[in-house]
Parts: sequence; C-alpha cells; structure tokens
Amino acid sequence: MSTLPRFVVIKSNYNDKYLRFNIDADENLKRVMPAARYINFTGEEAWSEYTKFEVEKAKSNGNEGLVHIRCCYNNKYWVMPACGYTQIVAGADEPDEDKSKFSCTLFEPIYAYDDSLPVHNARSTNYIVLRFRHVHNGKYVALVQNNPNDKYWGFIYTYGESPSQKFMDVFMVIDWESLVPVKLLPKHVAFKGRNGNYLSARLIDQQPHLLQFESIDIEDPSVGNEVFTNADGTVRIKSNSSGKFWRLSKDDWICANSDDSSDNDSDTLFWPIKVGDNVIALRSIRNNNFCKRFTISTITSSLNANAPTIDKEAYLEVEEVLPLWRDISGISLRLYRARIYNQHVVEMAVGEVVNRTKESYPVEVKLSYTQTTRSTWKYSSVLSILKLPGVKRSTNTAIPIIADDNKVKIGFAGTAQFGETETVTSSQKEVVYKDVLQAMTRVKVKYVATEASFDVPFSYTQRDTLMSGETITSNIDDGVYTGVNTFDFKFDTTEEKL
Repeated sequence: MSTLPRFVVIKSNYNDKYLRFNIDADENLKRVMPAARYINFTGEEAWSEYTKFEVEKAKSNGNEGLVHIRCCYNNKYWVMPACGYTQIVAGADEPDEDKSKFSCTLFEPIYAYDDSLPVHNARSTNYIVLRFRHVHNGKYVALVQNNPNDKYWGFIYTYGESPSQKFMDVFMVIDWESLVPVKLLPKHVAFKGRNGNYLSARLIDQQPHLLQFESIDIEDPSVGNEVFTNADGTVRIKSNSSGKFWRLSKDDWICANSDDSSDNDSDTLFWPIKVGDNVIALRSIRNNNFCKRFTISTITSSLNANAPTIDKEAYLEVEEVLPLWRDISGISLRLYRARIYNQHVVEMAVGEVVNRTKESYPVEVKLSYTQTTRSTWKYSSVLSILKLPGVKRSTNTAIPIIADDNKVKIGFAGTAQFGETETVTSSQKEVVYKDVLQAMTRVKVKYVATEASFDVPFSYTQRDTLMSGETITSNIDDGVYTGVNTFDFKFDTTEEKL
C-alpha cells in the first residue's frame, strides 16, 4: 500500500497547476474570509515556498490511514471554514479529529491504481496519484472552477460523494524531498565524482565540451556550472567555461554544447534525486537513465546517461562554487506566519511559608528561578557562509518571543548566529509572592509558566561578489527561526490547615 511522504507538493490533473498558498486573493474574497487562509490550484512552480504541505498521520484510535494536511507557508491545516461551507482552506490552527464537527481536519487519501487516470507532465517518478475525501461529510475534494477569469479559479471544495467523471478530484502528490533544487543545489555548483575529481568540460575524442571527471581543483574555471530550475523541478545546467548547456549527445555522453536556453528540449533536462547529504543523482529526461562516470576505450571517466538505476558511480557530490564574498542582511521575520506548538506548564520555583500562630499576618516569599530561551536560525546560506574565510558569522536583527497573550511578537534586539545549531540564553531572576497568611496555616507557593516552541519563517538579502567581480543580490525566503521560551508567569498556591 502506498504511503504519503511527510512533505508534499500537490498537482491537479484537471488544470495541471500546483496547489499553493494564495497571497493574491482579491478584495471580494478577503471580505468573506481572511486572505491568509486561501489555497488554490494556480501554482506554476512545484518547488515554490507557497506549494509545500506537510502530511500528519491521525493519532486517535480508529483513524488509521487518515491524515491532516498543513500548509507550510501559513502553518495552518486544511479545514472547512464554517458550518455550511464546502470550500477547503488552510485555516485551522490545530488538528481536530472529531469527525462529527465541520472543523474536523481529517482527510482520507484514496490511492488510484487505475493506469487510465490522466497524469500530466509527470517528469518526476516520485509521485502518487490519489483522491482526498473529507472525513466529516464523506465528500471528495475537487477543483470545481477551471476558468482563469473567474475569481474562484483553482479553489478546492468538498464536491461529491462519488469520484468525478471529469477527474476534477484526481491529484498527483509529489515528494517534496525529491525536489532537491530548492534544498540542495546552489545556483553556482561543481560536481565531484567517486574518483574524487570534479566534472570539467573538455575536448575528448573529437567531442567538444564532453564532461569528464578530471579536475582536482574547484577553482579550475572549467568545473563551474550554473543551475537553472524549471517550474516542474527539472533543471538545466550551464557550463561556465563553454557558456553552453549540458545536453544528452551521441552515445548518451553528456556534453556542455547546447545553445538552447528554453526548457523545451528534453535533451537538456535533468531530474535531480537526493541520495545523501550534498549528494545527488541526475536522471536524463530524454532517455530516463541516470548519469554516471563511465569509461570506454577512447573516452575515460566521463559522464554518460546509461544507468537504469542509481549505482555508486552515479553519485554526484554537490559543492557550491563559492563567491569571493557573501553578505547576509535585511532579515525580515514573517510574524503572521508564526506557528506555536508543544505548549506545556513548567514549574519555575517552589516555596513554602507556615503560620503557627493564632493570628493572621502579611508575608512575603522570595523565589529564585532560571529563565532559559533557546533559538536556532536555519537557512540555506549558512553552510556557504561558514566556508568563506573572513566573513562575519552573525548579523544584528530583531528576536521574536512568545508573549503573555500567546502570540509571537518582537521581544528584543539581538544577533542571528550563522551556523549555530542552537543558542541558549539563561538569566537568574527573582519574584516575590505577597499575601496575608491565615492563622495556623501552611501555604505552598509555586511559580509556574507556559513553555512552548515556535517557528517563524523569515526572508533575507544575500549579496555575492563573484570571482569575475560581478555582484549578485538575491532576496531569499527560505529561513526558519525556531525558538523556545517561557511566558504567562503566575503563582499557584495550595493552602493547608495545621
């Protein structure tokens, strides 16, 4: 039986678009429902930050095989927005497994094994074809309006109790982890083979710009490449030395000899597959084989798309061709997309006071405690920065916290530490409990707080200075700040008569 990956991209087989968080809802729709909740099948790019969804398995007994689906952009779950509505939005803060309620967030994946179902442009092999059925009302999730001029174009609804004859409810679910260009492939790269050498474009056996695992130096001008990612997750790779794109050529050799800059030539398209940390395999879209290091009598240790499966010679270690200088600045926290989770009450300090007299009197109990916060900055540029000598390892920015109203807000000015797995800050504090202690009474005092984890997505500006002297400025939106802090402090007292 098929199993859904944890992180997915969902494509409609009805309109050939990807499900995405909708940031462009028009004013009429915003009056009906907050725009931050809308999702629809209008996405052109599989690997966009708006198209990532997380699949969470149901936890209650009797719900085996059912799932919740969370939009990773706004951190909210698929749900019907109100009683009487049939639209599905990304609007629930928490999963709800009560099947009797319209706010139930459970969906049943119904896997399609019928080869006659349409699957459009399925260049990835890491996909599952299925339907989703909403558990509360038993209806299939479907894309109903497919007119791009309609304001409801691409939105999804619970539509019918039987599968659609027009395939409006058929979806292709793609494993997000298979879309490695977002997470693994830098813009400027070099590829290292199993022999420890880098791929470089060379003239071999009268084939110009044939890619051979020959160079030992990443600074060799012939090893650098530029990666261009297409909407469906396929890539084209351009050699810096030849100025041409990689192409499947005669006898399945890969040569950097194509002038075609479009994504229409399948000879120049490759599908990257993650094999390990910083290691990929490349599948040729044209012949569906994997590219590997291969040798014949006249051509040695060169790239050839002749492997039906991934063997060790198809492993390509990815290394970023580092700029001379990289600067990170302009960190912008997306507080409205914050997600709070793992909330629980913690005991910060404990004290006790006893009145053994027959008279009441005022008392003060001084309690000491340690308040600790934890934080991690995660984003794609961290590893590159740490490899660059002389580059600053931090930048000043605002630091978010969970405030006493259980909302994420800016807490104080601080520093984003590049490459730190976790920053822990502790401070010693005191608090005083004041009360009138009754006669012949013992009072136990606890100072408690709520501790929770939270994620805040953020964007930043990356400025690279290349060896050529060219400066490239990029606005990137792949960061996540993860924090843990305590809030909502209060006293909890227990009174006992002597």
